[in-house]
Amino acid sequence: MTATDIFKQSLSFYGRLFNKIFWISLASTLVPVIFLSGADSAEPALIPLMIVAALAMFLSVYMMAFIHQFSDSQDDSLSAAFKLALNKVMPVMLTSFVFGLVVMLAVLPGAILGTILAASINDEILRNSLMAICIAIPVTIVMYRCFFAPYFTLVDGLNPIEALKASNQQVKGNKLIFRSLTLLSFAMLGYIILLALTQLMIAVNPAVQAFLEGVLNVLFMPFMSVFIYRLFTLSKQPSTTIDEEV
Repeated sequence: MTATDIFKQSLSFYGRLFNKIFWISLASTLVPVIFLSGADSAEPALIPLMIVAALAMFLSVYMMAFIHQFSDSQDDSLSAAFKLALNKVMPVMLTSFVFGLVVMLAVLPGAILGTILAASINDEILRNSLMAICIAIPVTIVMYRCFFAPYFTLVDGLNPIEALKASNQQVKGNKLIFRSLTLLSFAMLGYIILLALTQLMIAVNPAVQAFLEGVLNVLFMPFMSVFIYRLFTLSKQPSTTIDEEV
């Protein structure tokens, strides 16, 4: 099994689910627009922002639940996945919250080390760059190691601490995961380039630009969710062989 194999499988899986998963992705894209479009100021009130955040989290869990449900039992019922998401949204949110706290804690050693190393540097740009690197390294490591924690809570019902430990154990030293996420990063780079190109279309009406950005989000985000889920399930299997080639 290689990263390319997982990418191809994910494309096939995505194609089979597209007519259903499209609607969840569309809702995820429209929710912020609908709730924040009526804001009277440039800084929306706290309550609308909290509603948007809660709905965004639920729709994210809904998509995860739908993909898991279809992968596990070939059931493509959106209503069944909705019920599963209702049962799982709070545990997954709790795991995500603890995950975020761990990431925030990872900032501290990087900030301390960066402050010590940058103390004797006079150039502000160089000093800030060194600080950013020192902070980014531990944060990236923690995010990479704990990446699958929400999936362990969704699929296996693990509590936040157990999920973080399980994710760390699964990711640690796994070349398939590293190469697959690297491949996904290249796909995301292409997605970002397309988004940037829509911003450069000066002659295009802003409404058309927003529409194009929305289309890209609706099409790409479900594939990314499918790819991550497939990587999670396949890398859990002891029999999965890791090829040296991507």
